[in-house]
Amino acid sequence: MTRKQLQVFDDHYDMLADGVRMRSYAEAIRRTIRPGDRVVDLGAGLGVLGFMALKAGAAHVYAIEKTDSIDLARKVAAANGLSDRVTFFHGNSKDFSLDEPADVLLSETLGSFGLEENTLDFTLDARRRLLRPDGRMLPRAMRVFLAPVSHDPGRVAFWRDVQGLDLSPAVEELAGRMATADITVEDVLAGAQVYAQLDLRSHTETTLSNTLRFPIQRAGTLHGVAGWFHVSLCDGVVLKTGPDSPKTHWRQAFFPLREPIDVVPGDVFEATLTLGPKDDRSDDTVVRLDHRCTQLPP
Repeated sequence: MTRKQLQVFDDHYDMLADGVRMRSYAEAIRRTIRPGDRVVDLGAGLGVLGFMALKAGAAHVYAIEKTDSIDLARKVAAANGLSDRVTFFHGNSKDFSLDEPADVLLSETLGSFGLEENTLDFTLDARRRLLRPDGRMLPRAMRVFLAPVSHDPGRVAFWRDVQGLDLSPAVEELAGRMATADITVEDVLAGAQVYAQLDLRSHTETTLSNTLRFPIQRAGTLHGVAGWFHVSLCDGVVLKTGPDSPKTHWRQAFFPLREPIDVVPGDVFEATLTLGPKDDRSDDTVVRLDHRCTQLPP
């Protein structure tokens, strides 16, 4: 097994071993799937969610996956006697079509910020082309949150001096990327705010931008902005990934500042975050964080 294959295997292990994720999806699938449903499993991975849909009564699953993990998904289907009820498609979902639309669009293409794997672009395309107008979506809605935090992983400062060399130009590249972090409630310097509230059944935009103003509530060093999501899988099943929620494999998203800012209560931090697809066939997302801080006089 190659290093890349091992990494993919480890990623799937983390997802499948995440009890919060698996219990939430199992309950949502149980509530959503009806006998005889035709289900599109978008970004199927190892196919587990689609296979769960079959166990819940679906008649057929169309498993769409662009990576080689679909080869293992085929073997898993065979091992569980499900092969005759699954159509596997290895490739970009935008190249897949159906003779007639499906009843359910099932997916778990969520990153730590919920949206950074070009989730909106692929989901909205699949909804438009592959799902009946009155079809069901799982998940169906999402709220994404931001908050300024004191969390220093040391990544930005590292580039200031490497063996006596100033590699600070790399900070510009780093500031345009999202990291994954374990944010605690104590790290949060101001109340979290909703960055985006999306009904995936009707939303149309693939690029998001919002400016939020955070009154600082706790003194500390502001290193960046953290993000997380609450996703409504179906009526009564909401999966949460915030610092005050049970831990999941997603952890939290972290957008670092180029320079930390010492803040006190009364200061106001303003952040403008823009996310959009790198292109319409890529899983990569372009991130831009602009900010300013209005501070009390010393």
